[in-house]
Amino acid sequence: MMKTIVWTETAEKSYRNNLEYLSEYRSKKEIKTFIDKVDEAVSNITLNPFIGSISDDNVHYRKYLIVPQIYLYYRATSKMIYLVSFWNNFQNPDQLQKLLT
Repeated sequence: MMKTIVWTETAEKSYRNNLEYLSEYRSKKEIKTFIDKVDEAVSNITLNPFIGSISDDNVHYRKYLIVPQIYLYYRATSKMIYLVSFWNNFQNPDQLQKLLT
């Protein structure tokens, strides 16, 4: 049974923030690559919720590498997959611990 994907407010905001950064500092090709990789990640997670590695910060969350500097953090339940954040590794890691508690 396929699980329902839920974009949390934080996931939506972090996705938009990453797109805004890319639109300012990167090419249209890199923006398209990011969007395509997010779509692929969501599709893969939908098919196999355990595909991501367990987060070091909280075992109830998993992370999936989108591009070298951005991970998608998510949490899977019996019926839903909650996309939590598109985390840029250049951010303060203490903020990630707060996000995943």
